[in-house]
Amino acid sequence: MRVSRFLNKLNWKVYILELFIVIFGISIAYQLNIINENRVSHKLEITAIQNLKKEIEINVAEFESLRSYRIQITANTLALLNLLKSENKVSLDSANKYIFRLVRTSTPDLQQEAANFYLNSNYSDSNIELKNELLSLKTYFQELLQLSLSARDAKMDGFFGYLQDAVDFTKPRVVDLDKINGLKFKNIIWNQSSDEQEINRLFKQADEKLLEVQNYVNRLLNQ
Repeated sequence: MRVSRFLNKLNWKVYILELFIVIFGISIAYQLNIINENRVSHKLEITAIQNLKKEIEINVAEFESLRSYRIQITANTLALLNLLKSENKVSLDSANKYIFRLVRTSTPDLQQEAANFYLNSNYSDSNIELKNELLSLKTYFQELLQLSLSARDAKMDGFFGYLQDAVDFTKPRVVDLDKINGLKFKNIIWNQSSDEQEINRLFKQADEKLLEVQNYVNRLLNQ
């Protein structure tokens, strides 16, 4: 009886209203916290994309700096190969001209720290399409770098190894023309020409993809 009288005295409307206010306040606080977290996450993502833009610009400049080298090394390798394939033996002047143009080696120095950071990020509004583009670009970079390094090592073992007693690199001049006109050297240059052509293909693919990603990043930052 006492419990019943006590319950009857309670103002249920007031308690329900107070409960509603508490629940509503908690919900508002929760939503505000989510909004604040999204705002902070978005700001961090924009910073990451800005860093990515700078890194892309560095890589674009690297491709530009290698473009003339790729054209020259390919043309000179092919020119020497054509001379070696001809019926006439390569002259001393031609050997000196082309061999010392082929001593250079170069592999792209590509920056990928900002791209890897963004790929490993988990922002609340992460751009999935950008991540997919970066993954494709990373694949192109890996293929280009792997072949460039492989071709460089093959050149050190084949080209430089074969010419150790046929060329005086300190002069520089060819001292054994018969070795230059030998079948082994012709095959070495043929392999190098094939490598250069394949590197050019991958170089073009990676360069085009890099420019696509650069345009995409610029559009994101200009939104």
